[in-house]
Amino acid sequence: MTDNVPVSTLLLKGTWLVLLHANRVPPHVGFMADGNYNSLTIKGHELDVKLDVLLKTIQQKKIETVFLQLRKHPVFSNDHQLHIFQHQVQQFQSVKPYEATCLSPLKLFFQEFYALPLQEEELLFDMVRRLEENDYLGQRIFINIDEKSMENGKFSLPEYSSKQLQEVIRKEREAFYKD
Repeated sequence: MTDNVPVSTLLLKGTWLVLLHANRVPPHVGFMADGNYNSLTIKGHELDVKLDVLLKTIQQKKIETVFLQLRKHPVFSNDHQLHIFQHQVQQFQSVKPYEATCLSPLKLFFQEFYALPLQEEELLFDMVRRLEENDYLGQRIFINIDEKSMENGKFSLPEYSSKQLQEVIRKEREAFYKD
């Protein structure tokens, strides 16, 4: 996106928050370091997903996606951060109502690496706002996000309540385990 560099080239370097289904309530969030994507889902741990596989899925399913680049950590390497995040994901079995969301391991990650105080009830849009306020976010890359989703050229995540979040998790788990 900058200087005609392909998106895939930009995403292979650095650490990124990956917001999938960015306009949905709630969006799904994962972490990517140097093209290695990881997240906590209803199904369990999603670890070591290669960037090309992630991008192919995003394109095939037309998933509204926002990549938020994290400022380079002054001390720890991307590889070290990835290793620790994967360990944090594995502290949870899966996304479950009133136990864990996809944001749960990221809250631990930002507490450890960015000294962001842990706020148990914090929702994704609030955490992104805190990251912006602390200037921890850099470049943004949008895929399948149309102009109607942008306000004055700026994308805003949908806001929702904790109750709405728990209800969606309950319904998705019910649907997943019914099959």
